[in-house]
Amino acid sequence: MLSTKSGYRYIADIFLPNRCALCGKVIVWDRLICTDCGNDLPETFEGSLAIGNTVFAVGVFYYEGNISKLIYGLKHGRAVFNFAELGAEMIAERLRKRGIADKIDIVTCVPMHRSKVIARGRDQAAVIAKFTADKLGKPTDLRLLRRSKDKTEQHKLSEKSERTAHAQAVYSAAKGHADISGKTVLICDDVITTGSTVSACAALLLSMGAEKVYAGSIAVSEYYKEYENKEYIEV
Repeated sequence: MLSTKSGYRYIADIFLPNRCALCGKVIVWDRLICTDCGNDLPETFEGSLAIGNTVFAVGVFYYEGNISKLIYGLKHGRAVFNFAELGAEMIAERLRKRGIADKIDIVTCVPMHRSKVIARGRDQAAVIAKFTADKLGKPTDLRLLRRSKDKTEQHKLSEKSERTAHAQAVYSAAKGHADISGKTVLICDDVITTGSTVSACAALLLSMGAEKVYAGSIAVSEYYKEYENKEYIEV
């Protein structure tokens, strides 16, 4: 389901039964997760990440186990939109908790190349951004940044220096992008590992006139568990 509007969700449930975002069990049409999963959520990330060019970034789950499988499904065509909406709801809650939600002007996402969007049928970061904007009551602009066609996949690069260089090379400001001068921008992605991609995209947004950039993702690297008692983690 790609809408949080109750009427749409009710009608969609008639043709495609609503399922729990985490376990896949059929549930009532207006719920995102079943009672069992609600009472036993996977371990969540409660801190903030200090990523270059952002004020900070928030995440929800650790990228491990069933969460990594759900994110893979979101990327590659399975109908797991309830998972994206659940993650967006939790991103929004973390931003509210930190007093940031009302300061955001625009929500955008880390861009995917058009050919990959066509091949997969969706851009998972764009899906997350749309749901997050809806939860925050903010507008989206998913045409601020672009990604050039490139066969190298960021998640397959092991060294942070490689990830940084690659991200800086493939992302750029989109032609004819909207004026974001003085705006506070939230950029969304599915997973934050080293923060290289978010940092590169945030740098571009700042160069385009944004005053501040925050970031949110459904998952962060399980590496950050080592710092789970620290509120602000340098990436």
